[in-house]
Amino acid sequence: MTLGTRLTLWQVSLLVLLLALFAVVSYRTLDSGLRAELDRALRERADHAALAVQTVPNLSIAGISPGLSGEFASPGIYVQVLDEAGRIVARSPNLGADTLPIHNERVAEVLAGRSFYDNEAIGGQDARLYHRPITRDNRVVGAIEVGASLVNVQTTLDRLQAIFAVSILAALLMAMLGSVILTRLGLRPLTRLADHAARVGQARDLAARISYSGPADEAGRLTVTFNEMLSRLEAAFKAQQNFLAEAAHELRTPLATLLGNADLLARYGDDPDRRSTALAAIRVEGRRTTRLLSDLLLSVQADTGWRLELRPTLVTEILRSVAENSQLHANGTTVTLVDPLPFIILGDADRLKQVFFNLVDNALKHTPTGGAIRLQTSLADQWAVVTVSDTGEGIPADALPHIFDRFFRVPGKSRGSGLGLAIARWIVEQHGGHIDVKSEMGVGSTFSVWLPVERSTP
Repeated sequence: MTLGTRLTLWQVSLLVLLLALFAVVSYRTLDSGLRAELDRALRERADHAALAVQTVPNLSIAGISPGLSGEFASPGIYVQVLDEAGRIVARSPNLGADTLPIHNERVAEVLAGRSFYDNEAIGGQDARLYHRPITRDNRVVGAIEVGASLVNVQTTLDRLQAIFAVSILAALLMAMLGSVILTRLGLRPLTRLADHAARVGQARDLAARISYSGPADEAGRLTVTFNEMLSRLEAAFKAQQNFLAEAAHELRTPLATLLGNADLLARYGDDPDRRSTALAAIRVEGRRTTRLLSDLLLSVQADTGWRLELRPTLVTEILRSVAENSQLHANGTTVTLVDPLPFIILGDADRLKQVFFNLVDNALKHTPTGGAIRLQTSLADQWAVVTVSDTGEGIPADALPHIFDRFFRVPGKSRGSGLGLAIARWIVEQHGGHIDVKSEMGVGSTFSVWLPVERSTP
């Protein structure tokens, strides 16, 4: 069932409920009003007749009643007078040969001084009766019964019922037709949105957008949201394509080197010098490939929302390990840890070590032999600041805003995967910190890592 059909059914159902409630309330109100009006007319007619009898003194009720019965009768209202023995002494002419029903127990109640209403069947029709005692000198001397047919009341109610039935049916038909039209008009932007989404899915054209010139209602906001979602999907898809292309490009070189050296081993495996050279190259490229795959995996994990587990960590030990291990592969460049301050942060020791290894490795790649790389620590309010500075070639000013982007490499520089700095930034941000860089061409670069301090050690 479509949304438009459901909306139409809901609207029509609500209208049915409201109309039915209105019809029931109106019917009950009119019914009670008509019956109350009839009861009032019957009571007034009985009161007038009783008053006339009561004001004629010293004359038997049997002598007065025959004239009164005709005087106080009117079309549709029947009058019947009883004496104190319960015998009929007069009745209105419109009764003809009929009489109003007489029940001994009811006559006894009236002669006992009680007035009340009752319903009876007269001549095959429902009638409303009113019973009233006639008193004279504080003594009950007879009774008056006044009745009226309920046919007119029932006819009026039946006519109203028919009017309600026809009106409700016509209103429902008109409401259903109008609801279908209005629902279709209201859902037209959603229909266009669904059709456009289907076309995007079939054509895989994430660059397409939906044009909307209507008011800023729900449909307008949904269209804007959908276009923004397409923009994010397009950016994510392009990033994925670039990621896969760059990953394939980065893996191709070390794999080609590994295969080439494997071929050398197969061809010149008996030559100790060539075998040693090939194995050394395989080990280097193997480590490079392992590091690249690790960086790629971490980059994917970062995109999927993976979070690090942080524990109290002494940064000094991490920096000392990074400086000592980096010096082993420095090739004539000095790597020095200068007067480290002992402070503890909430961190992931392995990932923090990866950050500083990446920074030092990046510095080694762009610092000539004989240069110097310094690791220093300082405290600024509640921040621990670790700087990695070098005396290398520096970074061009136009490249500085992009060096933390994935797979970005400074033009003219082919070394590196372009993932190290991007991963370093992500790890630092996972620790609640940030990383920045200052550089001057021909002088060197300084990377600063800011981490929130858990506490300092004495």
